Amino acid sequence: MNKRLTKISKYLTFILRHQPHSIGMKLDDEGYLNVEELVKNANASGKSITTEQVRQVVADHEHSLFTLSDDGTRIRVT
Repeated sequence: MNKRLTKISKYLTFILRHQPHSIGMKLDDEGYLNVEELVKNANASGKSITTEQVRQVVADHEHSLFTLSDDGTRIRVT
């Protein structure tokens, strides 16, 4: 994973594990956040990430830290 994706991975971990409210979000009952809303809110708070980068982090993470929902619209930390 390149340095940019590593930074995004760390940011996603922080948001999903500790502070979803810092970007105006709340985990659903299963611990997921909507990927599109996550990207939108992250960008609004000054982080520059794309949906494709989020999906790439999930796919490239060697320890399967993140899980996408079956339909691919939501993300959570495993």
